[in-house]
Amino acid sequence: MNMKRFTFLMATTLVLAGMSLTASAQTDTMDFISAQGNNSGNVYVYPYNFTISGSAVSYPLMCDSFNKRISNGENWTATTLNVANLNAGNVTGLEVPSAGVAGYLEASYLFVEEVNAYTDGNSDPEGLYNWAVWDLFTGTDPSGSRMSSSDETTIQGYLSAAVALGNENQLTPAQFSNVVIYTPTDTSGSGPQEFFGYSTPVPEPSTLGLVMVGVLGVLTIRRRKA
Repeated sequence: MNMKRFTFLMATTLVLAGMSLTASAQTDTMDFISAQGNNSGNVYVYPYNFTISGSAVSYPLMCDSFNKRISNGENWTATTLNVANLNAGNVTGLEVPSAGVAGYLEASYLFVEEVNAYTDGNSDPEGLYNWAVWDLFTGTDPSGSRMSSSDETTIQGYLSAAVALGNENQLTPAQFSNVVIYTPTDTSGSGPQEFFGYSTPVPEPSTLGLVMVGVLGVLTIRRRKA
C-alpha cells in the first residue's frame, strides 16, 4: 500500500470515528465545586467550577437557569449536547425548549462572549453576558431589578445584538462545535441548573488505539523508505 493511500484510509477512519463519538448520546456526572467568585445582583455569575464524571481537572461553566439554586458539593447526572448537533428535535430535551434552536444559538453566542471577556483580564466582572442569557431564557427581565441602570443598558445591548444575529441567520450550530450544553436529567422546578461549557474531546480507548496504529504505520513506512 502506498503512502498516500495509507494516509487517506487512516484519515477517513479517524473522521468516521470522531463523527460517531460526537453523535452518540452521553450522560455525565456533574460535581459542583464552587462558584469562582464573580458576583453581581447578589448572585454568582460565570464561572461555576465543576469536575465532570470524575475528571482530574475542573471545568468553568456558565449557568443559564436563573430561577434554580445549587450548593457547593452537590452532584447530579446530566445529558450533554454538542451545539454542533443542535436541531429542532433534540432542543425539546433541553431545559428551556421554548427558546428553540435560535434561542440556544443566541445563548451560545453570549456564552462565548462571556468567556472571552473573562479571559481577557476579566473585563466583565459583573457577568453582564450571563445576565443577558438569563433575560433571554426567562423571557422576563430579572436583571432590571438587580443591576444599575448603566449595567442594565449594557445587558440589553448584548441581548439585542445576539437576537439580531439570530434573526439574520448569522448563527449556526457549526459555529459552536466546541460548546456543550449540560442539561440535568431532572429538569423539574426543584432540579439543578443547566450549564454551557467548552469541551475538549478526549478520544475513547478504541479511538486512541486507531491513532497509535496510524502513527506506528507511518513510522514503519518511513523507516522502510530510509
